Amino acid sequence: MFRVSLLKNKKWRLDRSWTVAPDGDAPLEGRPRDSLGGFSSPGFDLEVGEKLLLQTGSIRLTISQPLHLRWESQVDGEWREFAQDRATGGIMAGIRDHRHAHFLARSPEEKVFGLGEKTGLLERSGRRFEMRNLDAMGYNAETTDPLYKHIPFTLTRTETAGCWSIFYDNLAGTWFDLGNELDNYHKPYRSYRAEDGDLDYYMRWAPELGELATEQAKLTGGTAFPPRWTLGYSGSTMSYTDAPDAQVQLEGFLDHLAEHDIPCDSFQLSSGYTSIGDKRYVFNWNTEKVPDVHAMTEKFHDAGVHLIANIKPCLLQDHPRYDEVANAGLFVSDSETDQPERSLFWDDEGSHL
Repeated sequence: MFRVSLLKNKKWRLDRSWTVAPDGDAPLEGRPRDSLGGFSSPGFDLEVGEKLLLQTGSIRLTISQPLHLRWESQVDGEWREFAQDRATGGIMAGIRDHRHAHFLARSPEEKVFGLGEKTGLLERSGRRFEMRNLDAMGYNAETTDPLYKHIPFTLTRTETAGCWSIFYDNLAGTWFDLGNELDNYHKPYRSYRAEDGDLDYYMRWAPELGELATEQAKLTGGTAFPPRWTLGYSGSTMSYTDAPDAQVQLEGFLDHLAEHDIPCDSFQLSSGYTSIGDKRYVFNWNTEKVPDVHAMTEKFHDAGVHLIANIKPCLLQDHPRYDEVANAGLFVSDSETDQPERSLFWDDEGSHL
């Protein structure tokens, strides 16, 4: 694995990462981007001439001018190219801001996977995707984008040079174009564009895709091993907790399960149970809709159905406990005013925890 970083004016836009954690969970304050902790940092050979050549036993990087990176892997005793920057410009960096882009040459034979939870086929080539966390209610399973996750990581299988992955450590909004874009001035290419942050990426090679996925989990952390009940059927509908008699509707769901002998391990409460008037307030129970919370939750418990609350980390500006949370300094603050940030959320403005 190689890491490539481009620092505008020799400074990080954001000098910490909460994503890369090769030696365990990232600390609450973030991991310094300059840290090499958790990496083996193996030896390498360096050749300096008209081109710069960095080489290990399995992967080789050639850097030429104008700035161009070419990647090769050792396969059956010979070096084979598996990726390279677009020959007509591989990197673009904003002059007045921190927008940036990375362009790679694209082969029509390559197969691209990754990007986390996205719609359509698992093989991603030929499409364009946006990385932005969005509550995409009722999305189309074939075409909708963006969705809920932000995972700027792709895995690519080549015809002759094994497999490679690239992970961009950037939390800003980004776009991947994996062959949807055609440009008369360039040969086929794929692109990564970011609206902010740093160009800071990890390029890895392996013979098979599975090894790339395993090593990426070591780099950024895997998924916590879930309890068995999370794998079973989970009921969900907004209509129950949006209804004025939400408790009756919810308990009626348990009656239907028993009547039709339907196994069910959990139920997603949705957000209606938090409402005050026509708006929704996290960490709040609407006791007009649900007069006896304890009795209702006990019925679900006795039925073996786990209740899952709908929690989003934002309190509306008129939330009953907004001032209490603000006085405790628990909101993200505006760096200029030192006041809680305010942004559009649900049906009003709110502040994020």
